[in-house]
Amino acid sequence: TVPSKPTVTLQPSWTQIYSGETVTVRCEIQGGEGAQWTYEWRAAKLNTPPTSNEYRIIRATESDSGGYSCRGRRDYFFSEWSDIITLTVSYKPRPVLTVSPSWLSPGASVTLNCEVEHPSAGWSFYWYKAVPDLSEKSSSYELLPDGSGTAQDSYIIHGQTHTAGYVCRAGRGDPEYHTDHSQPKFVWSAGQIEEF
Repeated sequence: TVPSKPTVTLQPSWTQIYSGETVTVRCEIQGGEGAQWTYEWRAAKLNTPPTSNEYRIIRATESDSGGYSCRGRRDYFFSEWSDIITLTVSYKPRPVLTVSPSWLSPGASVTLNCEVEHPSAGWSFYWYKAVPDLSEKSSSYELLPDGSGTAQDSYIIHGQTHTAGYVCRAGRGDPEYHTDHSQPKFVWSAGQIEEF
């Protein structure tokens, strides 16, 4: 039987990735199992194209953006070229944190929202309180309770009474790739500033 046209798949499956992420590109030939295939690739940036059915793009850069297609070869038989799958590599994102309300009456709830540019699949979110280090004029970040790897891009703080700053970041994949931290956002309270 003549194998069907190959397909190019990505692992993880998202086509929008970010500089520094790792992705595996794979060529699959249905009906070609058990045969000794070698593979040819047409790809964005392959100086020495592999002859195997998959290869890893490790720490992707923007030059890895573009179309990828493959075909299989067995003896003198060539399969068709696959359809092209297009990979887009963007610079490392910095999420944007919004807080609502930004002024609150003591004891009210505060909602944090973390937004990643070019929203795409697979993100989980990390939530931190920004703890100022007055001697260093900088901040350290303290993970909020249950604020590690939440599936939702929002986080609710109940009963806040003090002025406080928050940051978020996002992560995805295995091993996990992390965005930068957002800029801190402050929730201002009529009460006193939190004592550190």
